[in-house]
Amino acid sequence: MRAFFKSSATLLVSLSLLAGCGEGVSASEAPEVGVSTAALLGPGEHMREVSSTTDAAGNQTFVTEYAAGIYNLPDGQSGSVASVTIKTFIPATGGTSGSCITSTIEKLEAVPGWTTTVNRAGGCDREIRVEVSNSSTRQEADFSFLMIFGKTRIDSGLIR
Repeated sequence: MRAFFKSSATLLVSLSLLAGCGEGVSASEAPEVGVSTAALLGPGEHMREVSSTTDAAGNQTFVTEYAAGIYNLPDGQSGSVASVTIKTFIPATGGTSGSCITSTIEKLEAVPGWTTTVNRAGGCDREIRVEVSNSSTRQEADFSFLMIFGKTRIDSGLIR
């Protein structure tokens, strides 16, 4: 069951990221970025699992880096200007009364010129919200992450 949940969570992440890929910034609004994006993520990569463990009691902990501030260029290239690395703890008692999924920010990174601001830091069944912005171009994006049994939602945030 836990393996199914983890697979489902990864699928939901992928689907939610793909859902936002139909829109993008125009060439004149494209962020000024280099060839590479933040941290471990490469151009066009929207998430990467850093680690995953299951303890003797069956509790799962995984650390995943998510793209934040997504851009899509007219030539088909896409990427992100920042990344949010999140540690998620899923109790073995998943979904039972009193159990919750705990998500915390492990690391924030942004390419030069971009900054990240934590608006909500997560916690037990709590949302993570991070604003990504560039003061010189006045571009911004809102990353949000909420993992609750049956209500998982992840939005990398298109740059606007």
